[in-house]
Amino acid sequence: METNTKNISEKENKKALAWLTLGHGLSDSYSSFINPILPFIVANIGASLTMATCALSASQLFSSMMQPVFGFIADKWQKRFFIFWGIILASIAFSLSGLVQNIWQLALCLIIGGIGVGFYHPQATGFVVRYSGENLAKNMSIFIAAGTIGYSLGPIISSAITQFFGVTKLPLAASWGIVFALCVFLFVPKIQAKNFVKNEKSFKTTITDIFKNKIVRILIMVSALKSLVTSSFSILLPFYWKSHGYSAFQIGIAVFVFLTVGAFGTYISSRYEKLIGYKKVFYTSLIVPFILTVIFVSIIKTAPALSFVLFVLTGFITMLSVSINMVMAQRTMPQYKSMISGFIGGFSWGIVGVFLPLIGFVAQKIGIITTLLIISFIPFVLSYFVRYLPDEN
Repeated sequence: METNTKNISEKENKKALAWLTLGHGLSDSYSSFINPILPFIVANIGASLTMATCALSASQLFSSMMQPVFGFIADKWQKRFFIFWGIILASIAFSLSGLVQNIWQLALCLIIGGIGVGFYHPQATGFVVRYSGENLAKNMSIFIAAGTIGYSLGPIISSAITQFFGVTKLPLAASWGIVFALCVFLFVPKIQAKNFVKNEKSFKTTITDIFKNKIVRILIMVSALKSLVTSSFSILLPFYWKSHGYSAFQIGIAVFVFLTVGAFGTYISSRYEKLIGYKKVFYTSLIVPFILTVIFVSIIKTAPALSFVLFVLTGFITMLSVSINMVMAQRTMPQYKSMISGFIGGFSWGIVGVFLPLIGFVAQKIGIITTLLIISFIPFVLSYFVRYLPDEN
């Protein structure tokens, strides 16, 4: 009888993990929806690159900076509220961006969609920890890789719709998000009260605990640096390519390959860690992208095909540390499952979001390619702090 009960429990856990993983991919597909078509929306509404990056910044701030708050609430709740409504809000709001007529409407769509993405991530990641048992590293790498694959599919979906049907047809993309949200509500098991351990501490005390931990502070920094590189490359380069005559679909394909290969890097990261150790994985993901970018900027005009290969390789190397980072943070402070996810997977993106307007302004002044070179140099310098993480164990 006990064996049967255990088998049923494992089956339920696997089912929950499958739906949470698929939901992560879907949620992130909407969050990257706007990147390749933003230059075309901006051209339609008469906005500038700086205004567009301000709108994206607002979206990332509401999505990412609020994730620790959503995670704190999720650690206290026994509901699936954030998972369900996260997909609903993201799918509808981001899809409506194709109908905007001014920068304010665009900003509103991006903010509401960002809140939806912010809803989903902390609680879903906390549930992955809860349902994984001893297979946390493997399941987390698959969960994060699915999100990255979804993030890579978003641009190709939105650019294909824009290219072949027109940007005003983007709202059609909300339909499958709504259907999937209903499936998540039906098939992700409810948390049983006896298996749920609440975080009884106040928000202030929890925040203090987290930021007192030196390991977590460094892990948040590493995550933010990864976000800085991937966001800057996937947001700024479409503007550069559009100015050189590439179509929306071509740009979407390029961003898709960049992020898909990055997802593969996330998936194999746990195996790579076993071979060389987690510190060397961190050093690789922070140092090597700068070297690749130096070569990339020097040949982008003379050898565009080879520069594209380097662009893709940069995404792969940068994403190697992602799942290791999350698992290490979860194991460092397991009492704050959802909230830690909010900091590593959300707050770190929010930090980058704060600087997006500045990045857009600098790119307008000194050029996109030079800006990317400067951005990739920052992780190269700050990789020094990896040495303060615990010794390999």
